[in-house]
Amino acid sequence: MKNLHIIIALTAIMSIAGCQAQGPSFTMLTRGRATVSPKYAAQIDSLINDGITRRAMPGCRVLAVKDQNIIFDKSYGHLTYDSLQRVNDSTIYDIASVTKVAASSLLLMKLYDDHKIDLDKKLCYYFPGFTDNGATLRDALAHQAGLKSWIDIKRLEPGLSRQLANDPEHYDAARAREIILDTIKKQPLNEPGEYLYSDLSFYYYPLLTQRFYGMDYVDFLNAWFYNPLGIKPLFNPLTKYPKSRIAPTERDTIWRKCLIQGTVHDEAAAMMGGVSGHAGLFATAYDMAVIMQMILSGGEYGGIQFIRPETVRIFTSQAFEGNRRGLVFDKPVIDTTLNGTPSRKASYESFGHTGFTGTFVWADPKNNLILIFLCNSVHPNRSFMITRLDLRTKLHDIFYADDLTEKK
Repeated sequence: MKNLHIIIALTAIMSIAGCQAQGPSFTMLTRGRATVSPKYAAQIDSLINDGITRRAMPGCRVLAVKDQNIIFDKSYGHLTYDSLQRVNDSTIYDIASVTKVAASSLLLMKLYDDHKIDLDKKLCYYFPGFTDNGATLRDALAHQAGLKSWIDIKRLEPGLSRQLANDPEHYDAARAREIILDTIKKQPLNEPGEYLYSDLSFYYYPLLTQRFYGMDYVDFLNAWFYNPLGIKPLFNPLTKYPKSRIAPTERDTIWRKCLIQGTVHDEAAAMMGGVSGHAGLFATAYDMAVIMQMILSGGEYGGIQFIRPETVRIFTSQAFEGNRRGLVFDKPVIDTTLNGTPSRKASYESFGHTGFTGTFVWADPKNNLILIFLCNSVHPNRSFMITRLDLRTKLHDIFYADDLTEKK
């Protein structure tokens, strides 16, 4: 109840601040000024429909924004290959590691804004029990803190995984979270400084909301970001929405032994009750477009300054020489002989993230362009066809055409 009162008060304050701050230059997504020209719309349709035919995914949502105007917004295919239910603009997707951008980055940028964290303090200062290998919070956010890339929590904690799979009604997610976090702290660390993508530090960041704001992680995100932005991304969507609105992910034949629909695909996030800093968030394409536009606009949206522009710049810029990553955010590859998901035409100022379920969000300040691509490419199994087809990169390429749009 105490948290509910805090949420109501904060949302009211943020809304009032927004009304007071609104003027002719405030950021909002609009429609109707311009649209992707028919020849490029046809190319997008052909690319996506070919991907569906070749079973890269049963369906998807593509939403693109240029100069704050939604220039392309279309649903393709179905939730599953049985073609019973079409994807539409209210379809909710498991965005997997895009959670890092849509949730963790918001929390961390807010903490930095409020001078509650120092990026150059050691990781073990914020999370006692970690081995002091010299790694800083900045190292962890750029994936070079010496952490393992991944740990199979199911194998390390088989009792927990069996209980969640066999007796979910009596599963204690809070206790499981404590055990999982303690297990990760005991893992040996390498020396910091070498890039290795790792989810593990992101398991811990939700703890910072209670430590510094006295609030639950989900309550914090809703109060300070999602509600004032007018969007509704959420963890554990079955608490509010029917399965019919949610794209299913994998048919798990080994552990959960069911079609995963409305519960998080990521196994560690599932064992932590569906809520984590690395995965677990579900969202629509529009939800993600608003978040990315706010960040692209220097932390401002609807007249509310959510995050300082300088903080956005720090987090979305390359953090270390030789490591392409920003802080939380992914960046284009440094070595152009290597492949990356974003288009090679994307500026080096651009930033975004991908998700294991096939999701891809990217924003380019130089071109004032945002692309949101949501799908369930792991359905019904992990074929990785979407990567083999290079579908997301080819799609992103199209949106860099010089004559992309025409006025409506």
